[in-house]
Amino acid sequence: MKKLFLLITLLLLVISPILAEDSENLIISGNVSFDWVSKSQLERDENIDKIKSILYSKSIITKYPKSEFKQKYQNFLRDENYQKHYMEILSGKKENETERLAGFFKFGDRILYAYGVQYKNDIYTTYYYDALGYLRYIDKMSENYPNYPYYTHQYRVTGELAGSFYFQSYDTQYEYKNGKFKGLWYKDTMFDARAKKIMTRTNY
Repeated sequence: MKKLFLLITLLLLVISPILAEDSENLIISGNVSFDWVSKSQLERDENIDKIKSILYSKSIITKYPKSEFKQKYQNFLRDENYQKHYMEILSGKKENETERLAGFFKFGDRILYAYGVQYKNDIYTTYYYDALGYLRYIDKMSENYPNYPYYTHQYRVTGELAGSFYFQSYDTQYEYKNGKFKGLWYKDTMFDARAKKIMTRTNY
């Protein structure tokens, strides 16, 4: 499930418009330099706290009652069109007339084990299903999505907050879990609070 949770974060990069060794010279969209490595520890800590205060305001719900959450999303608990979506994604299709789609694969592109659906009449919610069309996660985007910066809260089907993400740009995202900073993604590499590389992803 941890791998699924990590890969799901990439969907937002698919539906919204490698890190070199010299990190200080890297450039991201908008001509803003990637400076996480060159910042002082104090500056990094200030950034982490500032974004945390945005993500975890008093209005954030960290746990919905399970029955309330399922009632709220009762029409999405099972994807009635999962066979159609499955085949569309396998064929390489990323959207149709009413939805945007993204798939998550194992063993290269051979086995589709999860996929996401974002309905064009509600771009602020994305639904993630397993290969049989059962709902596993929901992403709720902030009002300024898809314009950067924006953030998203990801909930499990049980109504629990699974994680929160602050998208500073297409290439740069801050990830938090249980209210704690997990790391900053720059393209395919995650850095911790001390600017140490701690993780990479292969399908950026």
